[in-house]
Amino acid sequence: MRRWINFIIVVLLMFGITYAAAAAADGDLRWDDAAQWSTNADSGCFVKVNGFTGENDDGLRIDYRLKPEGGWVALSKVVIGRIDQDTPVKFLIKASSSDDIEMKFVDVDSSIFGKKVALNRYGRWTEVVIYPGNTDHWWGGDDNLDQIVTFEIAVSGKGSGRIFIDEIGTGKTGTEASFVQGGPALDPDRELAGIGFRQRRASEMMAEDPLVVEYLKVMQDRSSPDRKLVPSMEDNMAQTFNNSIVAMAFILKGERERAERILDFYANATRVNNDDLYLQNFFYKGQPRGFYQFVFLNDQPGTAAYHNSGDSDRWIGDMAWLLIAYKYYEKEYGSDRYGKIIGLIKDLLKFYYKEEGGGGYIQHGWRRGDSKLHEDYGHPEANIDCYAALKLCGEDEYAGKIKKWIDENVKGNSLALDNYTWRVLAFGKDYEGLLNIPEYDFRYRKTMDHKGARVAGFFHGPDIEMENIWVDGTGHMACAFMEVGQLERGYFYANQMDPIIFDRYFSGKRTRALPYTLNKAGGYDWVDTSKGFVSCAAWYIFAKNRFNPMTLEKN
Repeated sequence: MRRWINFIIVVLLMFGITYAAAAAADGDLRWDDAAQWSTNADSGCFVKVNGFTGENDDGLRIDYRLKPEGGWVALSKVVIGRIDQDTPVKFLIKASSSDDIEMKFVDVDSSIFGKKVALNRYGRWTEVVIYPGNTDHWWGGDDNLDQIVTFEIAVSGKGSGRIFIDEIGTGKTGTEASFVQGGPALDPDRELAGIGFRQRRASEMMAEDPLVVEYLKVMQDRSSPDRKLVPSMEDNMAQTFNNSIVAMAFILKGERERAERILDFYANATRVNNDDLYLQNFFYKGQPRGFYQFVFLNDQPGTAAYHNSGDSDRWIGDMAWLLIAYKYYEKEYGSDRYGKIIGLIKDLLKFYYKEEGGGGYIQHGWRRGDSKLHEDYGHPEANIDCYAALKLCGEDEYAGKIKKWIDENVKGNSLALDNYTWRVLAFGKDYEGLLNIPEYDFRYRKTMDHKGARVAGFFHGPDIEMENIWVDGTGHMACAFMEVGQLERGYFYANQMDPIIFDRYFSGKRTRALPYTLNKAGGYDWVDTSKGFVSCAAWYIFAKNRFNPMTLEKN
C-alpha cells in the first residue's frame, strides 16, 4: 500500500498538478463523483465504488468484502494544495458494517496521519468533520504533516458491508470538529512522586498466582491430539508466537518436559521433502520457508490437524520468538538438543536480510498462504524480535545493522505499543525514555473499572476515545520497567494484572486465566472475554518473575 501511495505522489509531482488545475477539474470542491476516487485493496479483499442519488445528486456507495482473518480496502483522492491545518474534510456517512473506517491525510514525504473509528456508530446519517490536527502519525515519512497530497478513506477488519458517503469535500475553517485534537494527551499527574495508584507505583509486587501456570498445563493436556501445542484462546488455533512464549514460561517455572513437548513439535516438523503446502513444516519441496503463523490443532471439515486453510503467513516475528525459545532452553539446560532447528531458523533470518541505509532489516517472509514472498518494506516490530534472536545467537553484525535500521526508521509518539516496550526489552536502559511515551499518554494508558476493581493498563495503540485494556501490553510494560531498574513502576503494572485473573474450571480442576482484552472495543470483536488467552498467562508469569524474554535474564 505504501508503494502504491508513493507511486501516486511521484506521478502527480512529475506532471506538475497544481492547485489551480485541480480546482478547475473539481469546480466547487465537492468529491461526490466516484470517478474522482482511486481504489486499492489488500490481497483477497474486494471494494467497489458506485454512485447513488444523494442530497445534490451524486454520492458514493462503497461495497466491500474483507478476508475472514482481516484485511483492508481503500479509496484515495488527490487533494494537492486543497487542505491545510485549518481546513477540514467534511462529509455525511451512513454504514451497515461492524468494521472500522480509517480517515487518512498523506503528505508529500509519505507521512501518513490517520483517525480510526468503528463504523457501527454510523448506523444513521451522521456528519463527520475531520481536521489534519485530529489525526495521529501512523507511519512513513516523519512526525510533521506538511503539504497534504491525498486524502484516503480505508476500511479495515474482517467483515463485509456497505457505506454511503455524501456531500464530501473541504469544509469551512472553524467548523466544529467531530474528533478531539490528535497527538499526545498527557496526564497532568504523569510525574507525580510517591507510591500509589495516581503515581502508578507500587512498593512491592503481589505474589504470583500459581494457578495461572496450571491453566497453561491444562491447555496443553486437553487441546491437541498429542498433548504438545497449546491453543491461543481455548480454541482450535495453534499460533507459533503463543506456543513459543508458553514454552519459555514453562522453562521459567521448571516445567522442562512440557517445554520440550512444544519445542519438539517444531523441531520435528522439518521434513525436507515435504510437498504438502499447508502442513506446518519448515520446508516445502526442499525449500526452507519457516513455520506458519497459525494452524489448526485438530481436524475440522476440509482441513486436517496441523494444517492451515491457505491464509496463514510464515511470519518472521514468529520465527524470531521460536528461535529465542530454543536459545532459552539451550541456556537454561546447557543442552544442544535443538541445535539443528536453531541453525535452520537462524540461517533463514539471515537469508531474508536486506541492506538499507547503512543498516538493514529482515524481510517479512512468505505471506498469505505462501502466495507472496515478502513485502517491499521492513516491519519494525518483527525486526526488534529478529534483533533479539540474532543477538542471542552471537550474530552481532546482523543485530547491529538491524538496530541501526530500527533507530533510523522507528520514530514518533504514536506507534504501536510494542514498538516502545520491545525496544526497551531488546536494547536496554539507554532506551528507557521510550516507556514514558505511552505511559504518560492517555491515548495509550487506560483506567477502567473491572469486576469491582480499579485497573490501569494499556491499549495497543494511541486512541483517546478507546476504553479497553490489552492485557499482553500491560505485561510488556511491567517487564520493560523492571528491565531498566524502575521496579516500582514495573511492580505496579504487574499488580494490575492480578484483578483481571478469573477462575476457569476444566473437568472439575480449578485453574486461573487472563483474557486477551477486557472487552471487545477497538477491533477485538473476536475476543471471548470469558475465556483465557495463553499469551497473557505467559506475560503474567514473565512479569511476576521479573524476566526479560528478549535477553533471557531476570532483573
